[in-house]
Amino acid sequence: MTTALLLILILATPLFANAAPSFAYILQAEKFAKSKEAFIRRINESHRDIVVIDYSFDGEESGEWCPNEISSMKKSNSRRKILAYLSIGEAENYRPYWKQEWSHGRRPSFLLEENREWKGNFHVRYWNLEWQKIIQTYLDTILAQGFDGVYLDIVDGYEFFEKGKDNCVNPQTGRTYRQDMKAFVQALARHAKQKSPQFMVIQQNAQALFDDEAFMRSLDGIGAEDVFSDGKKALSEHESAEAVHNLKKAQAKGLFVVLIEYPTQPKLQKHVTTKAARQGLNLLLTDRDLTTIGLFKPAGN
Repeated sequence: MTTALLLILILATPLFANAAPSFAYILQAEKFAKSKEAFIRRINESHRDIVVIDYSFDGEESGEWCPNEISSMKKSNSRRKILAYLSIGEAENYRPYWKQEWSHGRRPSFLLEENREWKGNFHVRYWNLEWQKIIQTYLDTILAQGFDGVYLDIVDGYEFFEKGKDNCVNPQTGRTYRQDMKAFVQALARHAKQKSPQFMVIQQNAQALFDDEAFMRSLDGIGAEDVFSDGKKALSEHESAEAVHNLKKAQAKGLFVVLIEYPTQPKLQKHVTTKAARQGLNLLLTDRDLTTIGLFKPAGN
């Protein structure tokens, strides 16, 4: 899970043609509400149009959302879309696909070392077919649950392999690490949309992949982090420039853009809000742990 997030949604559906959708991002449902029933009620009371949640209420298989529960979250808003979070660039040892033997030295060829910044998350060779099959199976579970879309995380996993050298070649495939990731995301998008044509595929981070317009057309959204702050302090114009450039490029293509930031102090919240308004970007201010509905501010407000 990430701590600061900038989300861009590319919405091809006509449901949002006349008005920009509002947005919520809640990954720890059990901290937002005491039960599934309470969570569903609070989502309906929020009137948010797009809501990203985990595939499970509490992260356990026993807490998986079922189709009627997903439908119940949309009773108060016919425009509402419920999206499931899915990390594709790292393996998480708290997911159903994780095997105990992987924790005791018997690792599959795709599994690498643990991410030092996120305990329980492990780098993977995301181009490995065994890993891709695992993720496709996970995606099939999400489809069967009745979600309206998926939110793909760690799409920028290629950065771990590039080690600061942009567009370097993966010796195992003969393509760049970025090309391998683009192919993976596109394959997931095709798979999902073949089963459910209106299914939304939204990407987090990795705006650099948007130099490829064909790739961009395969998505319904993109996310990116830390554009105007790191949650504790404001970023400089220079630090924000590349991200803003990519966002404006997305806007020029008619994409819907919304920022999600985690400023902790009122002064920084005001700074981020002002910056977002000046760039004509929708904004969600929320907590780092993604346990609240947050404050949504549409562009220009």
